[in-house]
Amino acid sequence: MQGKNKLFIAVALSASCLMSGAANAADADKSLAIPGWQNAVPGGKDTPTIDPMILYSSGGVDGKMAVIGLPSFKTYRHIDCGVDTHEISFGGSNKGNKNGTPDGKYVYLNDKGANTICEFDLQTGYLARIIALPFPFGVHHIAMSTDGKNLFATGEYSGKMAKVDIKSGKTEVIDWGPSPSAPDYIDATRNGKYVFAGNYYHSTVGVFSTSPFKLIKEIPVGKNPHGTDINPESTMVAVSDKLSATMTIIDVEKLAVKKVLPTCAGPLHSVMDVYNKDGGSYRAGIDSPDGLTSKYVYESCFVADANVKVSYAKLEVVDEIPTHYRTGHISIAPDNSYVMALNKFSTGLFSPTGIVFPVNFEMWDAREKSPTYGKTLRIMPVDGEPHNAKGLMAYLIKDWTKGEAENGGLISGRTDLLDPPHRAFSKRYFIPKENTPPGIKTVDGVKEIHMKAFSYGYIPRQVRVNKGDKVRLFATNIDKASGITKNPDVTMGLTIYGPYGQRSNMDLPRGVTSVHEFTADIAGEYEIFCTHFCGPLHLEMRAAFFVDDPKKGPSNLAVGEYAEAQKLPGLLEEGQLTVAERAKGL
Repeated sequence: MQGKNKLFIAVALSASCLMSGAANAADADKSLAIPGWQNAVPGGKDTPTIDPMILYSSGGVDGKMAVIGLPSFKTYRHIDCGVDTHEISFGGSNKGNKNGTPDGKYVYLNDKGANTICEFDLQTGYLARIIALPFPFGVHHIAMSTDGKNLFATGEYSGKMAKVDIKSGKTEVIDWGPSPSAPDYIDATRNGKYVFAGNYYHSTVGVFSTSPFKLIKEIPVGKNPHGTDINPESTMVAVSDKLSATMTIIDVEKLAVKKVLPTCAGPLHSVMDVYNKDGGSYRAGIDSPDGLTSKYVYESCFVADANVKVSYAKLEVVDEIPTHYRTGHISIAPDNSYVMALNKFSTGLFSPTGIVFPVNFEMWDAREKSPTYGKTLRIMPVDGEPHNAKGLMAYLIKDWTKGEAENGGLISGRTDLLDPPHRAFSKRYFIPKENTPPGIKTVDGVKEIHMKAFSYGYIPRQVRVNKGDKVRLFATNIDKASGITKNPDVTMGLTIYGPYGQRSNMDLPRGVTSVHEFTADIAGEYEIFCTHFCGPLHLEMRAAFFVDDPKKGPSNLAVGEYAEAQKLPGLLEEGQLTVAERAKGL
C-alpha cells in the first residue's frame, strides 16, 4: 500500500509538472506572439543580408555612429565618435531631401557633449578627423551647404551660430540675441542662399544669409519649435511647433508664414520624400540633382505615439501611422519606400537586459500601393539615445572586396584610425539610491556634489567648484515616471559639456545613484544637460557647472580657459584633433 501511495504521488506530481509545463509553454507562446501591429516576415524567413540602402544614425549618449542596413534592419557596426552625438550630414551636397546628395566619401556627425564635429571616411568605415569648435558654443545640430564646402551649426548653449569651413576647420561664429537664446534644429536651402534655424526659447525661426553669414530676419512660429526642414524645391520650410501641436509652413520666397496647420500632439521633427524630374525615386550619383520635387512631409508625434503624413499640395494631414512608442526623430529611405520612427521608449517591448532599457527604431511601409502600407515591418532595440539618422544608396560606398582598394586609389598617404575613449579621466560607479539632500560639501578634501534629477530639471541648478578640486558627483533620478508620458522605465542623463563631457556623461536609471569622480582642471562655465530623452520638456533639463580660477575670479562665458577647453584633453592624443580657428569672413 505504501508503494502504491508512492507511485500515486509520483504520477500525480508528474502530471502536475506536465500541466505546469504546458501552462508555462502556453505563457511562453503568448509572450513570443508577434503584435498585431507588426507585419511579420511570412514563414519566419530571415531578412536579406545584402542591402540596397544604408542608414547612418547618431547614437546619442553612447557617443557612436551606428550603421544599419535597409530594408534588413540589421546593425552592421558602431563607430566611436565621442560623448553625445546628434546630427548626421553626408558630404557632397544638401540637394534633395534630408538625405541630401551624398558623394559617398564622408559623413559628418556633431558631438553635443564634446562640442565637436566628427568626420568619418565612408570608404574605410573609420573615424578620420574630429574638429573641435570654439568655446563657448554648445553645438546642437549641423547642416551641409549646397557646395559641400561648409557646415552650418547651431550653438544651443551660447545663443550663437557657426559656419565651419570643412577643409580647414576655420569657424565663423555670430551671435543670435537677445538672451535667453537657444538655436536648435537647422537646415539650409538647396540653392545655397539661406540657412533656417529654430530658436527654441524665442519661439521663432531665424533666417540667415550664407554669404555674408548673418541674421537677416526672425519669423515668429508656434511655441518651442523643434524640427526646421526644407523641401527639395527650397520653396517651403516645415517647422514642428512642439508645444503648439502645429506645423508652421514658411514661404521661402516671401520669408513669411504661409500656413499653420494642426498636425498632432507633440510634433518634433519632419522629413520629406524626393523625386527626380521624371517622377521616379531620386538616385544620387545617377540622376541630376536639379528639378527635384516632393509630395509628402512626414512628421513625428511624440505624445500621440504616431507619425503623420502631410500633403504638400493640400498642406493638410492625409494619414496617421501608429508607432511604438514616443517617436522623436524621423528618417526616410533614399528611395521613399520606408519611414523610420526613432522611438524614445520601448516600454514592455523587449526582454530585460540590464539597468538601462534600450530604445528602438521602427520601420513602416510608406509605399502607397503596397499591401502592407502604413504597417510596421521591422522593429529593433538600439543602444544609446539616438537623435537622427540619414540614408544613402549602398552603391555609393566602394566595395573593397572587389578590388576597389587597389583600383580606386581610396587611400593616399597616411590614414590615421582614430579611437576616442568614451569616458576619460574619471571613475564611475553605481550605489544604492541615496537620500542625501542636494548641495555641495567637502569630505576628506573632496568636493562632494549631490544632485537630484527630475522632470524637468536639476537641483542644485548651479554648481561652483575651484580649479584643481577633486570632485565626486552624486546624481539621482527621483522621478517615478516621466511627466505626461507616465513611462515607468525612464532613464535620465547628466553630462557637463566640453572638456568634462567624457568625464561625466552619466546614466541615471531609477532606483540607484550614479557617481562619477574626476578633477576639475579647466576653468570656465559649462552647461549641464540631460542626455537621455526623458519626456516632452527634455531640452529644459539644464544646470551650470562653474570651475573658478582663484587667481582670475568667478568664471562665466567670458572668463575661462576656453583655449585649453577646446583641446578636449582625454578625447584624442595631442595632434590628432583639428582645433578650429575662430575666423571671420569665410
